[in-house]
Amino acid sequence: MKSIIRKDEAAVSPVIATILMVAITVVLAAVLYVMVSGLITGPGGTPQAMGVSVQPSSDGSNWIVLVLSTPTGKLYTSTTLAIFHGDGTSNMTATAFASLGAANGCSLSKVSTTATAIQVGDRVLCKTTWYVNGSQYQISDGTTLLATGKFH
Repeated sequence: MKSIIRKDEAAVSPVIATILMVAITVVLAAVLYVMVSGLITGPGGTPQAMGVSVQPSSDGSNWIVLVLSTPTGKLYTSTTLAIFHGDGTSNMTATAFASLGAANGCSLSKVSTTATAIQVGDRVLCKTTWYVNGSQYQISDGTTLLATGKFH
């Protein structure tokens, strides 16, 4: 019977074998690093968006901007509301929530009178005679646009 293993064939030299093993180890380490590095960095920062709903009041005299969700720590003194005409020109420049009043046709109604930061349930009432259907609003904290939309 003929032997299956042949004794006359040469194997890979020890130097080449060592180089191949090191190369395979480096490639596997790189692949493992790429796979794990995505898991280690973790999720991004807290979302910076404010959920609002806009609807006319029952008597039609005001737009009601109701805060449905808000990032924590957005202060009344540093969060602003700006309103634009339908053509994009400014109707009310960026005004801090704390400064809204009769002079600019909008008023703030807080859920809690002692709160310093915007709360879910806070409302901004803007006169429909000053801000017509189709006016655009933007709520910002000075660096991030938190909410935008139209009065309709």
